[in-house]
Amino acid sequence: MIGRLGNLIHQSYFVVALAGGIIVGVIIGLVFRINFFASAVWVGFVILVLVLIYIFPRAVFVGVAFVAGMILAWFRVSAELYGQDYVRQFYGQEVVVSGVVDGDPEEDEGEVKLKLTGLKFGEEGINVKGNLYMTLKMVEVARADEITVAGKMLEGFGTYAGYMYKPVVKQVRRPEPGDVVLKLRNWFAERIKGLIPEKESSLGLSYLLGMKTGLPDDLSENLRTVGLVHIVVASGAHLSILVEVARRLFGRLSRFSGLLFSVLFTLFFMAMVGWTPSIMRAGVMVILTLVAWYTGRKFEAWRIILIVAAFTLMLNPSFIINLGWLLSFAAYGGIMMLGPKLIKFFYGERKPGFVGATIITTVSATLMTLPITLYYYGTVSLISVVANLLILPTLPVAMGLVFVTGVFAGVPGVEFAVSWCATKLLDFHILVVEWFGGMKWFMVEIEPYRWWVFLIYLIVFLPLVISYLWKRRKVV
Repeated sequence: MIGRLGNLIHQSYFVVALAGGIIVGVIIGLVFRINFFASAVWVGFVILVLVLIYIFPRAVFVGVAFVAGMILAWFRVSAELYGQDYVRQFYGQEVVVSGVVDGDPEEDEGEVKLKLTGLKFGEEGINVKGNLYMTLKMVEVARADEITVAGKMLEGFGTYAGYMYKPVVKQVRRPEPGDVVLKLRNWFAERIKGLIPEKESSLGLSYLLGMKTGLPDDLSENLRTVGLVHIVVASGAHLSILVEVARRLFGRLSRFSGLLFSVLFTLFFMAMVGWTPSIMRAGVMVILTLVAWYTGRKFEAWRIILIVAAFTLMLNPSFIINLGWLLSFAAYGGIMMLGPKLIKFFYGERKPGFVGATIITTVSATLMTLPITLYYYGTVSLISVVANLLILPTLPVAMGLVFVTGVFAGVPGVEFAVSWCATKLLDFHILVVEWFGGMKWFMVEIEPYRWWVFLIYLIVFLPLVISYLWKRRKVV
């Protein structure tokens, strides 16, 4: 079964065409608001077409697979558009809405900010796709809680269909047994907080568990200033570090054990952090990478990126405009596609050392995320490479020390030694962030939301395309 999956991803251009069709279909569907394909009949039609392609694989059917992907995307987009249109009709009106808290609520100056999904409107409880963003007066609420509020619906922004400011909370219900993984995470976090000072523990927990809501505002701002905000967003780098440990540990039993426990650990980590766009991208990427390792195949990075992008967009088409999703894919694409080209250019057939590899990885990710960062924030740091060089090498050690601190909490002597080491290393990270964060003259600022910043991709990719075409010319 796993071997067949590996062969399918490795060999089939039909899967790539289907994924490409889904991505293009989502973009076209959202831009032009295509809702003609809302009927489930279209899903049956696509499945039939894909079965026929699988039975009779012909090169001419690659285009058919692409069109099938677009239809599948338009079916998924239709539900999203219906939800947006339904919420839009209530702008400026008083409504009663209930839903499930998605992700960790953020407490800020006596207010709670959260995302609500699984929406139900009115006393009848009409189910609607989409999500709302709302600011509440201080109330005890956690991820996965079901809440009902009444208030004025305001115009949404970004990926949110609507926004509600301080509606009246009518009910908060915590399902039993509730989010067991969340309870375990919070229990473990409290053990760590009891041994490591507040500022250091907030940074350490953001590394290990993706709990970035407790970060002080000044530290968050400095992290963004020096281009290090990615280290406090649990994503590919964090998950890869943890999964690699699990794979090596259980891989000693057997290759299949290494795969099985690594996949289970990945799913557990995703559930613990929360199903954010970046962690979903990272989790699916890691699972496919584990499949590649198990089957002994090497997948092209661009193929994996297309497949994972299509899969996550089918889960939620609005990810296409989600900043975390965009930055996550851009950074991964830079590391996996641009990085090897830079290594070959500077080192030829030789392998770079640790410092060289870290610099190239950082530069590759920065170049690919630069247009997106400039478009949304209008700022970029010229010293992010230096800051990354100082922090990234010790990031796995910091994560390990924070984890061990939680494990040995309550063990006399050991808890002090481990927590002291963790605190000192986290102090070093904070010192680096604050020192570089004070160097505002290294910041380049422009007006945000300028479309021409994406022309940077032409500068990045044009030499690669020319090089590829020149090599093809020599071969011919």
